[in-house]
Amino acid sequence: MSDGFTIIPVVAITDDILVSSNVPENDYAVYNSGSTYAMDACVISLTTHHVYRSLQNANTNKPLPVLPATATDWWQDIGATNRHKMFDRSVQSQTSNPNSIEVDLQIAGRATAVTILNADGDELHIEMESPTAGVVYDQTFSLIDHAGISDHYSWYFDDRDRIRDLAITGLPPYAGVNLRVSILRPGGTALCGACLVGQAKEIGGTQFGARVGITDYSAKTTDPFGNLTVLERAYSKRGSFSVVVQNTFIDRLHNLLAKYRATPVVYIGSPLYGCMVNYGFYKDYETEIQYTTESLLSINIESLT
Repeated sequence: MSDGFTIIPVVAITDDILVSSNVPENDYAVYNSGSTYAMDACVISLTTHHVYRSLQNANTNKPLPVLPATATDWWQDIGATNRHKMFDRSVQSQTSNPNSIEVDLQIAGRATAVTILNADGDELHIEMESPTAGVVYDQTFSLIDHAGISDHYSWYFDDRDRIRDLAITGLPPYAGVNLRVSILRPGGTALCGACLVGQAKEIGGTQFGARVGITDYSAKTTDPFGNLTVLERAYSKRGSFSVVVQNTFIDRLHNLLAKYRATPVVYIGSPLYGCMVNYGFYKDYETEIQYTTESLLSINIESLT
């Protein structure tokens, strides 16, 4: 296969970085400690950008949970607001907005890669602007999947799927840039499960024999009469890759993987296939020092749900 196996540490999107978004943050009313909330009433916080559900009636002047706590006797954290779902640590939760999702990110360091996961749109547009050099990158990528369209009949009558997962690398390594990412879906609803930016680092060449799949967390139960009930839940992608690396890079690779052992990053087995783009953790890895100049890295990746 010989496509580059790439690691992308992800920039955490804070209020300082998210300059603007066309997705309103108005899921519910903003929490007010002086208001009284009934059971199951929901509020949002513009500090944490999360939604909270009241667990009791007559809920007045009870503070919201502070992470890592997700619940108190009075409030339950039920996840990110719609605007920020594309920046939380979940791929399944999606930011949605009519016609388009457009965000402006002010990146202090370098960001040479943009990854979108669990997205739905017609096009992805990426524009990078440097305060000194002006626009240094401006590209549009189609998210319409033409796989399987092989003749006139399929062109006119087969359903079109969309590219859900896409990793774009090779952005110019300017620092201190404004990065605009847009998912365009005119006449429909644009969706994005994750928008991840960071500086890509190619590790080596991915070999043929890579394995990809998913782990499904849905519950399937059968009653005494044999009737099957399925409770659909989230799933995570997984991948197993063999990568040829230079021996001069082995020590640095070992330190790099140890550094991100508990931090979700983007692992790209090959940019040719969306199923080989994972945002999560490696389960395990080992490096087999085979030759004088090259070694073989075996790594197993499991994505976030």
